[in-house]
Amino acid sequence: MMKGWNVWLIFSTFMLTILGTLLTRSGVVSSVHAFAQSSIGSWFTTFLVLTFVVCLFTFFYQRDHLRAENQLESLVSRESSFLFNNLILLTACFTVLWGTLFPVLSEFVQGSKVTMGPPFFNRVAVPVGLTLIFLTGIGPLLPWRSTSLRAIRRNFILPCIAIVVTAAALMLSGVRPWKDDDATSTIYALVCFSLSAGVITSIFSEFLRGAGVVRTQSGKNLFTSGFLLVRRNTRRYGGYLIHFGVIVLFVGLAGSAFNQSKELEMGLGDSIQLNGYKLVCQSFTQDSNPNYDTDYALLDLYHNGKKITQLAPEKRFYTASQQPSTIVAIHSTLSEDIYVVFEGRDRQTDKPIIKVFLNPLVNWIWIGVGIIVFGTFIALVPPLKPVRRVEPVTESQHVPLGGAVVVAEAPNV
Repeated sequence: MMKGWNVWLIFSTFMLTILGTLLTRSGVVSSVHAFAQSSIGSWFTTFLVLTFVVCLFTFFYQRDHLRAENQLESLVSRESSFLFNNLILLTACFTVLWGTLFPVLSEFVQGSKVTMGPPFFNRVAVPVGLTLIFLTGIGPLLPWRSTSLRAIRRNFILPCIAIVVTAAALMLSGVRPWKDDDATSTIYALVCFSLSAGVITSIFSEFLRGAGVVRTQSGKNLFTSGFLLVRRNTRRYGGYLIHFGVIVLFVGLAGSAFNQSKELEMGLGDSIQLNGYKLVCQSFTQDSNPNYDTDYALLDLYHNGKKITQLAPEKRFYTASQQPSTIVAIHSTLSEDIYVVFEGRDRQTDKPIIKVFLNPLVNWIWIGVGIIVFGTFIALVPPLKPVRRVEPVTESQHVPLGGAVVVAEAPNV
């Protein structure tokens, strides 16, 4: 099913990489990621056209092999979740492509460049991301071909309970969009956390259900049964781990809805407080070396009245390139990150201006990436072969030369 669709996704992916190289190398789009304008763009344009011609020829030449062997039988099935997942990702791809090329298109049509800022991308990307979380949760719970109302009720009752309980717990703990200035971001974060809880519940329920079957067959404990379950079907359960990693990553991204910042001019002994953290200025000075001049401050960081570390943000000015550089001081924990920036000095008082950022759940993004890599590795490991048991032949049984021996295979969960 969807062979032609998959082939064109592959073709499009390669052509988009060439288009991205064209945009950054030719200077068509003004961006910090783009190189200076050059004549190399015509070469990439020619190569992009040739690539499209080759892809088109290959598709029609192999169209007999790309005909679908099956058809989509139901919109409520695992096949449809794959299709919707593809459509959502294509929507995200088109959004980024449209926002990137819009300045070029607007200049061609109107004669003036109109740049698309972060609000445009966030307006589309955040709902797309939440939809992906939803599909990540329901896809593995749907059977192939079609499903019944009874199966839906059986598979979705626990995830739905987890979603409702998580939303209620978050609102009771203070996540209340109707009381926040940025209500939209808080609503998105609340939906993301709640859906993530539902997806994690569905993933763990799948692991527990499979491990229970293996435990019944093998008589081993639940942990060993879970290990055997993964080893017997590495692709499936490695995929579940990848789904889990994606959810952890999205939880980290949702933490940005609760970012806080504060800026203050700080002299000796001055302090700045932000959500349980306190920074106290111990000293600030200037220094020079053959490479750069620097301004920096030494700040003691306290959390709930206890000193945890000392941070030293800097502002450098490199003499050779005549370029400034900001060295951010960072204190990172599992729950949140503290970023301290030396913004400069007040010209009247000569005191440093310090800006503090409190960004929750940043490390969860990196943990999610690590889980995705680990899940990919698991999926690539060859699965264990089914256990083969040869039935003994008694003396009363006559097995002719070349005759068959009964072989029983343990079911592969």
